[in-house]
Amino acid sequence: MLDLASVTPERRAVVLSDIEIGSQATATYYVLLGISELIAGFALIIGSDATLIGATVVAPLMTPIIGVSLGLMRGDLRLLRTALIAEFGGALVGVALTYLLGLVPFWGDPTPSLLAQTNPTLIDLLVAALAGFAGVLAMIDERISPALPGVAIATALNPPVAAIGLCLAFGAYQGAWGAFLLFFANVLAILAVAAVLFLIAGFVTRAEIGSVRGLARRFAPAAIGLLLVGALLTKYLVGMVGNIHTRRAITAVLDQELSHEPSTALHGVEFSRGKGGLDVLAEVRTPHVPAPGRVNEIQDALGNSLGEPVRLFMRCTLTKDVTATGSTTLRPYLSLNGKVATAPVSADMRLLQQAEQVAREVVATRPNIVLKDVELVNLPTGPVLVVSIESPRAPSPDRIARFEALLRERLGEERVRVVIRVAESVDITSKGRILFGEAHFRAMSEDEAHRRSTVEETARTNLEGLPNTFVTAIDAVPGEVGWTVRAEVVGPHVPAPRDVHDVEERTAKAIAEPVDLAVRARTDVLVTGREYRVVGEAQVRDDGDAPSAPEARSP
Repeated sequence: MLDLASVTPERRAVVLSDIEIGSQATATYYVLLGISELIAGFALIIGSDATLIGATVVAPLMTPIIGVSLGLMRGDLRLLRTALIAEFGGALVGVALTYLLGLVPFWGDPTPSLLAQTNPTLIDLLVAALAGFAGVLAMIDERISPALPGVAIATALNPPVAAIGLCLAFGAYQGAWGAFLLFFANVLAILAVAAVLFLIAGFVTRAEIGSVRGLARRFAPAAIGLLLVGALLTKYLVGMVGNIHTRRAITAVLDQELSHEPSTALHGVEFSRGKGGLDVLAEVRTPHVPAPGRVNEIQDALGNSLGEPVRLFMRCTLTKDVTATGSTTLRPYLSLNGKVATAPVSADMRLLQQAEQVAREVVATRPNIVLKDVELVNLPTGPVLVVSIESPRAPSPDRIARFEALLRERLGEERVRVVIRVAESVDITSKGRILFGEAHFRAMSEDEAHRRSTVEETARTNLEGLPNTFVTAIDAVPGEVGWTVRAEVVGPHVPAPRDVHDVEERTAKAIAEPVDLAVRARTDVLVTGREYRVVGEAQVRDDGDAPSAPEARSP
C-alpha cells in the first residue's frame, strides 16, 4: 500500500494515458477480442486447458473495465461511455462469434471446462476480486511484468463470454445464464477493486471525486449489482456445498454396498433432484451385472441414509481390475497426497481376492487350463469357492483335493470348500482337433509331411477296421524311434487294450517303423434301426451336405 501511495506523477500520467487508449473500441481491439474468444470457444469444446490459457493471453478485456472504474471515480463521462462500449460491445462480439462456432456440427458432449463456466459460486467472485487486484497493481507498478494483467483478468472474463455463445448455440439457456452471471460478477468485482486501488494510488484527486453523495450516486448501480450478484452466488455456493455433502453420502453408501460384490469398482456418481426425490446414476465397473433385486437393496440403503426417496440407475461396464497380486475390488482413487488408495474391502471380498490369486498362480503352471472366474458362496458349513475353468479335460478329484488343501493353508480358513466348474474346450485347426500340437504347428518338409500323413491314414484305416469304431481325430508325430500316434474314437463300445495293440502292430508293419498308439475312446454314437452313426456326421447328413457312404456301420 505504501508503494502504491508513492507512485510518481510521471507514472500516473503514463498509466492514465494507457487506460484511455486501451478503453477505446478500435478495429484492432475487436480483432484481438474475436481471435481470443474463438480460441476460447475451441478450448471449451475440446476441453483443453492449455488452449484456454492461450486464449486468455491475447484477450484485451482488462483495460476497459479499469477505464469504467476510473471514469466512475473521476466523473469522466466520456471515458466511462468509451470504456462501457468497448467492454460490453466486445463481449457481444465474442458471444456472437462463439454462437456461430457452436452451430458448426463437430462438438460432442459438454466438457468439464465448459460446465465449469456455467455453475458460478461466491468463490468465483472472490477469485475475480483477487485477479483484479493483481491486474491493477501490475498496471500501476512498472516493476511488474505487463503480461500479468492480461493473464489475471482475462482468465476471469474471456471463458465465460465464450461459454455464453456456445450455450446459446446448444440451446442450453440456463447454462448461458450461469455463464453471463459469472462474467457480470467478475466485471463488478474487478471494477470495485480497481476503484479502491486507484483511490489509494492517488490517481483521482479530491476535486475529481467531488462530493461523497455524487460518488455514491455514480457507484450505486455497480454496488447494488455487486450485492445482488454476491447474494445470488452465495446461494449457489450453499447449494454446491450441499451437493458435495450429498455426493459424499451417496459415494459412502455405494462403497459400503459394493464392498460385498466381487471385483466391483465404483467409477463415478451423478445425481439430480426431481419431484419424486433424488435420481442417482452410479457408473460401476464389474465382472457381473447385478440382479435387479440387488439394485433395489442398494437403492433402499441410499434412501435410508439420505432420508429421502431415491431412484438408482446402475450403468455397468463389464471389466475386471487386476494387479500383480490378483484382482482388485472397489474404487481405486488418487488421494490428495498423490498416493493411489482404495476404498475398504469387506472380509468376504478379501477372502475371494486372495483365493483368486492362489487360483491364478496354480493355473499359470497349467497352460491347458484357462481361469474364467472365482465366486464365493457362503453356506452354514462355511465358505465355498466356485472356480470356473475352461479345459479340454476335467480335473481329477485328487487334484481338486490338493488345490483345496493349498487354499486352506494360504487363506488360513479350514472350512473352505472348493467346487470346480468346468467348461470343456476343444481346439480345432483345419487339420482337425488338436491332440498333439506338434502335428499341427511343427515346421516340416514336404517329405516329412507326406510321411506323417501316411502314418495317420494307415492308423485311421486300421482303427476303423474295428467293429463300429469311428475315428474323429488323429495326430502323429515322429519320436526318437518310430512314431507316436494319438487318436480319438467313438463307438458303442470302448476298444480293448488287445484291440489297440493289434492296430499298433498292423500299422507298424505297414509303414515299416515302430508305432506307439494311444486311443481316447468315447461311447457317443447315434443308433438308427439300420446302423450306427457318428453324431456330428449324422447331423451334417441330415442337412443334405455329407456323403451317405461309408461312415455308417451296420449293427
